[in-house]
Amino acid sequence: MSRLRCFAIPSLSALLSGALAAPVAPPSFDQYPFTGPKFSGKPAAPVLRTAYQRTFRTAIRDSAARGPNFAGRYTIAEWGCGAGCVSIVIVDAANGAVHPGPFRNLGWDMRRYEDRIASDDPQFQPLEYRLESRLLVARGCPEETACASYFWEWSGSEFKLIRKIPSVPLQGARSRRPWLPMPSTSGDGRSPWQR
Repeated sequence: MSRLRCFAIPSLSALLSGALAAPVAPPSFDQYPFTGPKFSGKPAAPVLRTAYQRTFRTAIRDSAARGPNFAGRYTIAEWGCGAGCVSIVIVDAANGAVHPGPFRNLGWDMRRYEDRIASDDPQFQPLEYRLESRLLVARGCPEETACASYFWEWSGSEFKLIRKIPSVPLQGARSRRPWLPMPSTSGDGRSPWQR
């Protein structure tokens, strides 16, 4: 009996440690399908309500005019905010409502994302999304902090963070970015760009 116990306990702990160390696959687009009717027709003009949105009106209007590219009826409008940086908003093609993205600026540094995607690879994509999915994948450093792969689910009016996978520096690479503090928020919890 004691010999069985001595064998069973180390075997059980080895099995558990192997199971706990096994990598979990990141969320995939097919796990978050868009199930409603897809938009068809001429997209509505974006309704620009904030100073931030009006500042980038040309990029937002141009993207919205091309039609939906995300979650069946929405357009993710992207524009550059410097070298290695992108900003987004989400435009509803049906009514022109403009929603903030989950970040104001997404920068990326010399890092490896999801332990397989290097930011210095010519095929690197900081943003991935699909017309037939509610999932937005962002690889980078929102507001210049917390570099990671972020997986957000779109609800139709806002994003919900599903998972965050920290990134690691590329071997031998030096950071190109001065790390800036997060912008302060007002008492209502909204960031300055959401006001």
